[in-house]
Amino acid sequence: MEVSINSQILNELNTKEGRELHETVNSLRAYGVDRIVNLPQIIVVGDQSSGKSSVLEALCHVRFPVKDGLCTRFATELVLQPAAATSVKATLRYFDQTKAPLVIDTSEFDENDLRKIIEEAKRHMGASITDKGFTRDVLRLEIQGPKMYPLTVIDLPGFFYVETETQSLAGKSVVDQLVLDYMSRKESIILNVIAGNQPLANHEALSKVKVIDPSRDRTIGVITKPDLMVEKSESEAEYAKLVTKNEGANKLRLGWHVLRNSADVEAGLDGRDAAELDFFKTGVWETVPHHILGISSLRKKLSKVLYDHIRKSLPEVIINVEKNLKERRTELARLGPPRSDTDERRSFLIKIASQFQSLAKDGVDGRYDDPFFGDLEHENHKFRAQLRNFNRAFQHILWTKGSSKLIHADGESVGSTEEPPEYLQRFLQTYPYDFPDPIATTESAVHLDMQRQASINQGKEFPGLSNKDLAIKLFQEQARPWEEISRFHVEKVTFVAKAFVDAIFEHISGSPDTNRTTEAILSTCVDPWFSEKEKLMQEKLDELLQPYHDGYTVALDAEFHAALSKKSRGKIADRVCKILEERQALGNVFLDKVAITNAILEDTQLDSGEFGTQTAVDMMLAYYESARGTFAVNVINLAIERCLISGIPKIFTAAQVSQMSKERLDELAAETDDIQNRRELLESDIKVLESAFSLCQRYRPRAVTTLPSTPPVTSLASRLKSSHLATVKPSLAHGANSSVIAPGNATSSNTTGGSSAPLFTMPDTWKSQNQPADKAEIKK
Repeated sequence: MEVSINSQILNELNTKEGRELHETVNSLRAYGVDRIVNLPQIIVVGDQSSGKSSVLEALCHVRFPVKDGLCTRFATELVLQPAAATSVKATLRYFDQTKAPLVIDTSEFDENDLRKIIEEAKRHMGASITDKGFTRDVLRLEIQGPKMYPLTVIDLPGFFYVETETQSLAGKSVVDQLVLDYMSRKESIILNVIAGNQPLANHEALSKVKVIDPSRDRTIGVITKPDLMVEKSESEAEYAKLVTKNEGANKLRLGWHVLRNSADVEAGLDGRDAAELDFFKTGVWETVPHHILGISSLRKKLSKVLYDHIRKSLPEVIINVEKNLKERRTELARLGPPRSDTDERRSFLIKIASQFQSLAKDGVDGRYDDPFFGDLEHENHKFRAQLRNFNRAFQHILWTKGSSKLIHADGESVGSTEEPPEYLQRFLQTYPYDFPDPIATTESAVHLDMQRQASINQGKEFPGLSNKDLAIKLFQEQARPWEEISRFHVEKVTFVAKAFVDAIFEHISGSPDTNRTTEAILSTCVDPWFSEKEKLMQEKLDELLQPYHDGYTVALDAEFHAALSKKSRGKIADRVCKILEERQALGNVFLDKVAITNAILEDTQLDSGEFGTQTAVDMMLAYYESARGTFAVNVINLAIERCLISGIPKIFTAAQVSQMSKERLDELAAETDDIQNRRELLESDIKVLESAFSLCQRYRPRAVTTLPSTPPVTSLASRLKSSHLATVKPSLAHGANSSVIAPGNATSSNTTGGSSAPLFTMPDTWKSQNQPADKAEIKK
């Protein structure tokens, strides 16, 4: 079969140096890479009846349907490829991915039947296209022949804005989405076609181009129908100025071009080119530079633009090929081998369990060598590090907001809360512990309040002593926030632990949204395990809180007495300092033992009062300090570590899998038809991408591997000669504080003066680092 294509014209679209690049991209298309990765291509966009199809016809000398009233209703990819024999292959790729591509039989078509092939494709589209509608199905025409060079151009439906007898507004959204999708691919060179017989401001396609390609780096403007402009009109002058000056709001980096479309397609494509040359020798166009006029110069421009664009795009294409190849290999590994029977399913789950146990144990123990844990800056998967930060946050909040009241001495201002380290501040911003600050009050206010309570609750105790339960009740009120803080802390740690486990399974077997096995493991293994552990931790927390709630908590005698004694000594020390300050203010700094003793005995602030309330407050505060640390450690070790953390690697084990029934294995690991189809597609994609990667290796950017240069090694004699026995600075290899040792004597005789001087003298700045300061400096 003969195809009406002028191959000589296509030579103008390919320079000799760019031919290999074009052939590489064409080979990638042949592998089917364009289904996965976008490849460089030329697309023609514009409003309806702007002359898009005529531009393609003139550009490639391939007959397109260009008669009046016939608009393009789907994308047509025209792929020109070199081959020994001439042929046309038509493939219909449906937008519905469930439909396999349809190869249209072209054996019955003759050389002028491109329009018949397109009509045949429309017939096969069937219900997806109507007289008033458009479709997102794509017709791919692969035209092969000798001395033909690879090129891909795409004819797209034109933008329209009103309903007519042949098109509805319902099809407008289909056209907009289809065309904008092609335009948005940065691998596409956009030929924006506008009809010169319409005012420049009326072209909506130009506005869309400015949005899609705001830098105007990959758009060429093509003005058609200059022969239909009113000669010597303002509109004609405006278009001539636009293509000549290429400036202002419509400036394009690749410039503008003017083509004259043929009104009489029967005159032949060669006749069209000749008529165009004659037209541009007349009127205003005679003054326009020839390199921006006519189809021949446009071919040359596209040759250079395509070459530069492919050369620029290919490195990123290679990166995308690598990225997609890695993603598909990872997904295929997560799917695992086919598992049609019980043994294959058990083996598959045992592998998952072994990987889970290893990663979970590493995370719990704080070993982060596996890539799952990320680099030094990655923190989400480093579970032990998160636990330690949670524990530091728990301690900080318990120390700063764990008491109901903040009791301070009379006359003292309440100091600001000590700020945690910067890393902990950042952590608390991510996981905030929002609890109220304690109420500030003075010791005297607490003392008065306790006196009132002591008088109400008097028993048979000696005078000067309070009821034995008074200090305990005061402690219980002071420690009341502990429960809320600890339960919140346990809840947060449980949440992060569950996220850690979910992340491991998602890393091993894929997202639960797309992988049935991951979803089944999380819902039937992980969720029940955490529900059980949450209940166990709450029970343990109740057990740890009960002594402080019920009031039978017992302190260690030595520890309690040490804390209470320290507090008492501190008060006495404060009183002595106050006495010294008072005497110093009066000019009398001498104090004897009697004066100090009397001053302390006369101090009412040290008096425990009639009911011994001051002693009770001191006892409560001493015990609070001791019990707070014990409670924090117990929550961390007994509730969190023992009840939750230590069991995480045992959530899903190989031993459990080995004991599973056939029904349980089917529930977790049986493959659906979707999974089997996905595996086949992934295997096919991997083969395509591997072939593409092998083909692209020669164009992969690569720097020459070189070793770092080292300074030349010189002998000591050479250094002495070059410095003329002058001051020698210590070598960097010895460090800034090293001395330079000369061979032989460190001094030499001065034959003229009889004095001796060092052979090497140390610079003053080095002396200051190695020598002691002089006496004057020491005195200072």
